[in-house]
Amino acid sequence: MFKGITQRVSQSLLVLTGLMMLVASATTANAQNFEGKKITSVAVRYVGPRTVDEARIRGNMAVRAGQNYSAARLDDDVRSLYASGLVDDVRFFAEAVGSGVKVIAEVKTRGKIVAVGFLGNTRFSERKLANVTKLKAGGVMSDEAILTARRNIQEHYRGFGYADVSVSHRIQPAAAAGTAELVFIVNEGARAEVDEIRFEGNNSVASHVLRNEMKTKQKGWFSFFTKSGRIDVVKLEEDVDRVLDYYRNRGYLRATADVRREPAADERVDLVISINEGAKYTVANVGFGKMTVFKPADLAPALTLNAGDGYSLSKMRADITSIRSYYGSRGYADAAVSPDIRNVTATSVSITYRITEGRRYRVGRITIEGNDKTQDRVIRREVPLKPGEYYNSVELDTTRRRLKNMNYFNDVQVGASPSNQAGYRDVSIQVNEKKTGSISFGLGFSSVDSIVGYVNLEQTNFDIGNWPSFTGAGQRFGAKLQLGSERTDFRLSWVEPWFLGQRLALGTEFFYRDALYYSSEYEQSQYGAAVSLRKPVSKRAYIKGEYRLEKITIDAESDTSAVFMAEDGDFIRSALSFNYVYDSRDSNQLPRKGHKIDLGVTYAGGFIGGDVDVFIVQGSGAKHWNLWGDSILNLRGAFSVADTHGDSNMVPIFDREFLGGPHNLRGFDNRDVGPRDATTEEVFGGNTSAYATVEYTFPLIERVRGAVFYDIGLVNAKSWDFGSDLYHDAGVGLRLNLPFGPLAIDYAIPLQSPDEEADKGGQFQFYLDYKF
Repeated sequence: MFKGITQRVSQSLLVLTGLMMLVASATTANAQNFEGKKITSVAVRYVGPRTVDEARIRGNMAVRAGQNYSAARLDDDVRSLYASGLVDDVRFFAEAVGSGVKVIAEVKTRGKIVAVGFLGNTRFSERKLANVTKLKAGGVMSDEAILTARRNIQEHYRGFGYADVSVSHRIQPAAAAGTAELVFIVNEGARAEVDEIRFEGNNSVASHVLRNEMKTKQKGWFSFFTKSGRIDVVKLEEDVDRVLDYYRNRGYLRATADVRREPAADERVDLVISINEGAKYTVANVGFGKMTVFKPADLAPALTLNAGDGYSLSKMRADITSIRSYYGSRGYADAAVSPDIRNVTATSVSITYRITEGRRYRVGRITIEGNDKTQDRVIRREVPLKPGEYYNSVELDTTRRRLKNMNYFNDVQVGASPSNQAGYRDVSIQVNEKKTGSISFGLGFSSVDSIVGYVNLEQTNFDIGNWPSFTGAGQRFGAKLQLGSERTDFRLSWVEPWFLGQRLALGTEFFYRDALYYSSEYEQSQYGAAVSLRKPVSKRAYIKGEYRLEKITIDAESDTSAVFMAEDGDFIRSALSFNYVYDSRDSNQLPRKGHKIDLGVTYAGGFIGGDVDVFIVQGSGAKHWNLWGDSILNLRGAFSVADTHGDSNMVPIFDREFLGGPHNLRGFDNRDVGPRDATTEEVFGGNTSAYATVEYTFPLIERVRGAVFYDIGLVNAKSWDFGSDLYHDAGVGLRLNLPFGPLAIDYAIPLQSPDEEADKGGQFQFYLDYKF
């Protein structure tokens, strides 16, 4: 309801503004004979009380003395002054002064709002609502500010269950001349929250399946946190559309629905959605209307909805997009597609795609606006379209997606418009820059690291050569310091994503780490640097090569066994590594579908120097399936083999394999699975490891998912030895998407442990920044 009122008010204001601008334009129209003459002076003349300083009026005007007179510029100033909210009326006059012209801006300024009041509010006090509006009396208020205040009031009421609240306003004269009072009129409506969502007439689909399609949720135990139970009229309408789309994607072409509210206890209501499913349709045939540029045979192979299939709205929409993309990718920017659906029988339909082909275009000028910080070249290198090439609407979408993914901008608009050159389309890119630098600090915790304090400095649009702002070149800079009882970490990194003007990422890193949590028998510290190159090889895959040079110190306890004492000392590790990564997941935080594969080899020592002669082969993978009720089945695993080369016959402890802890075998302590020293009963690691995890997560409430899982793995002393008794565990957990970051909590029980010392009973594992 409020959305409609807001639209009508906004439309009325636009009509009023348009009429005023016509009057202002008519006023200047009789002065067209002044066009191009020198402006000698610009004056501001007030009609009525002077409630706005002249400097503010002039600040919204572009016309200046010394310019040439331009009616178009005056029209722009009229628009600017109305948009500022400072004036109720403005007219421009022109007078001849010698060979030049004098411009006079006649303005009727808005009255100052000296008081803000409320009518109809019983649930909240005037003081509370005044804070909600974020308005302050004592100045001139624009229509936009007032409408924003109205929306704020409405959203505040909705947050407390008043779904039908509406807010209007009036401005009335105050006692003093040139002043006014702003009064918000609130119609609160009845307070109601959703007790239950029920369906009627849904004979073919279970109610819980339809409820999962809706954003509106029943009020639950954690509604204070999840905001469940709230009714938003607009969102409820969208929910009904989602339910109907679910039906239409499964053949129910003519399905309809309506919603009613039935009173329940404690100021709650039941939402009852009545469904009329109608018949289930199949597709009798699919065809095309008149075509001249391409043939039906060119388009038909790409269709997903074909004769004999059950009708599906989503497939039909996808096919329309595919047809438009086929034309658009070949220069036909104006191609339009409309489906003509007709009944063949009572349960079958024919679909004819009628295409308006338009003409073929080439790319004209490419303009960029709004990039106050980001350099033009940083944006242009993400644009696959080039002037003179045939226009490609698919590449237009690619440009928008790439620029959004850079995360440099609040908003990205990419569009095409007719060019001054016949047969061309100009491409315009408008961006709204956002802050790309951040500094954060706080405390983190996990079952491995205990409590860690951290400071993180990051700039994702860095420019190493732009002192002192260091922004604009699209580079990435990061510095992070972590201090805790079990670890000390420092990392400094810099990445140039377009090295040598190619899509080739050059990365550098300097690091220091001192870790106590690896073992009670030794402390490990290391520092060094790395340089890497990363090259995309397809849309979803890349290869990466890295050289890493570091000094590693193993400081064994003085009373430890000979096994650990043999590891004591300083080592120079010089290593080259190569990785191939393929990632088709739909999210790196909570993937619901897709998979990721990472295969890599590392070669240390030998011809590249250093004290460590090791060869390592590693691989990891993950696969995700989105199942019923937004549940997710995850399968992931990894293997690693370390071996020596040259004269070396022992893999050092920092390159050996360990399992156990929150990242793999969750039923065991961190790094407590592997070959064990008989004297100290401490694990010293193996040369071969592998593990696999199957995990099923499901939504409990908003932002919280439950999990059940099973882990299996092995660690063997010899290289390339995958034959051994296996470690198993199973457990349950929670996945919490909290405001300060995702948190995982797991409890796992060992099911089988070849090493009795590793079986310490059930284990709790928890840590922040969990990747689901």
